[in-house]
Amino acid sequence: MATKEKRPMFDRNSMLRGAAAAAVGMIAGAVVMTSVVRADPPPVPDLGKMAEAVQAERDVLDFKVPDLSEPQAGAKMSRHGCVMPALPQWADDLPPAEARRSLILQHLYNIGRQQAIIETNSCACEVEFPSWDEAERQYQELTDGKDRDGIFGLSAQLGREAGKTLKEALDICKAWRER
Repeated sequence: MATKEKRPMFDRNSMLRGAAAAAVGMIAGAVVMTSVVRADPPPVPDLGKMAEAVQAERDVLDFKVPDLSEPQAGAKMSRHGCVMPALPQWADDLPPAEARRSLILQHLYNIGRQQAIIETNSCACEVEFPSWDEAERQYQELTDGKDRDGIFGLSAQLGREAGKTLKEALDICKAWRER
């Protein structure tokens, strides 16, 4: 029997053709991939329009039945039966970056009501929860022309001032209610 000569499975020409085909395929793939138009980055959302959309969604999805026993729309009752006037709408609608402005208004309101409680030595509803009008007037005077740093400093200062009279006002209200 004659011995059969072993031949390689692939000869040199087949290997060269395969390598050339692979190289051409890679080049063609690279050309296609680099010529694909890239999408533009998403636009920066308009915060004003986004806030309007969120509010519109809240309005549509509000399924709760209104409590007709409340004396005013948007007003809350304190645990002692006093009507607590709602924060002015403009202060409630401020974007998060402007939250310090709302905080300044709240500090001014609390300082005014605590001082009124101390001065009158009374915690009647109209003394404990006055209108926001005076606080808004003071807010306009104090914040007019202030930059962001000025607003930040004013907020911290008013917060400390409100804290100074809080305990005294709370003690007066507690004693007034126990009488």
